[in-house]
Amino acid sequence: MMRITMILLCLMLAAAAAGRYQAEAAVREARQELRRLDREKARELSSIQLLRAEIAYLESPERLAVIAGEMTDLRRLSGAQLMTAEDFEIAFGEGAEPARSGASERASVVTVAALERTAPQ
Repeated sequence: MMRITMILLCLMLAAAAAGRYQAEAAVREARQELRRLDREKARELSSIQLLRAEIAYLESPERLAVIAGEMTDLRRLSGAQLMTAEDFEIAFGEGAEPARSGASERASVVTVAALERTAPQ
């Protein structure tokens, strides 16, 4: 009986050793994966920081103003481009609605950049 108990205990000890070895191997692999993911995270964060800097440069108002000046002939809005609703109706005919009575003059001011292009010269 003592021999059977001893054999069983040896088998249990071998099984426990094998289980511990497998657990250690799994932990080792998990730590390697964690290190790899940390390196990848650092690369991604660096890439995000670089992209944010590029976006800030590309969206800078000074840079966009220079490009707009080179690519278009746009100018700032002038007072000559503003007209009342009544003036709009006279200029464009029946497509426009008449101004409502009691409406303030400021509410009926319309910006019309197209007027310069469509008005006879």
